[in-house]
Amino acid sequence: MTVFCIILLIFSAVGLTAEIVLRSVLKIKNFGLEKRFFDFHGSDIPAEDFIPHDIFDCLIFAFSFAVLGLILNALTMPWMLTVFCGLIFGCLVLFGRIHWFYGIVMLVKRQKLPKDRPDVDDKAICSKRIDGDGYGEILYEYKGRKYAVNAVSANETDIDEGEKVTVVHKEEGFCFVEREDEEIVNE
Repeated sequence: MTVFCIILLIFSAVGLTAEIVLRSVLKIKNFGLEKRFFDFHGSDIPAEDFIPHDIFDCLIFAFSFAVLGLILNALTMPWMLTVFCGLIFGCLVLFGRIHWFYGIVMLVKRQKLPKDRPDVDDKAICSKRIDGDGYGEILYEYKGRKYAVNAVSANETDIDEGEKVTVVHKEEGFCFVEREDEEIVNE
């Protein structure tokens, strides 16, 4: 088990280093893969936040699993319990990264999207598919930084990832958007 954890630690550390270099030097994320492996919508309890969504998440999961595995092996823990605890720890690290790490980074940087943004008629790009009867996410650029904002289709049409959208109405916590090429039909 120790050899497995060492190999996993080396592999994930090299992958994370390559990812950080690509992000900082070439501005490439997830080794050029823009889409996530899968995406869930409409969940009140964010169970999907505990599992990896892309290559970067897989590398973080593997790294945290390997570190805890080496610590538990040093404490002579049985391998079955080590694997179980490593899986749970990897899931908790991913959840913490999504829900707490980004909030702490924004507090430290003191950069937050103002409450009046995005405003009506602002342009954005759909980052998570918006189903006609569901919600998704848009990327709004403000002062050179991109911010993720929850969004709903104003005309109850499907909006795919990568499509340019326009904000037509704003509520607290989310925006109503429509595709730029969408024609409004009065009923």
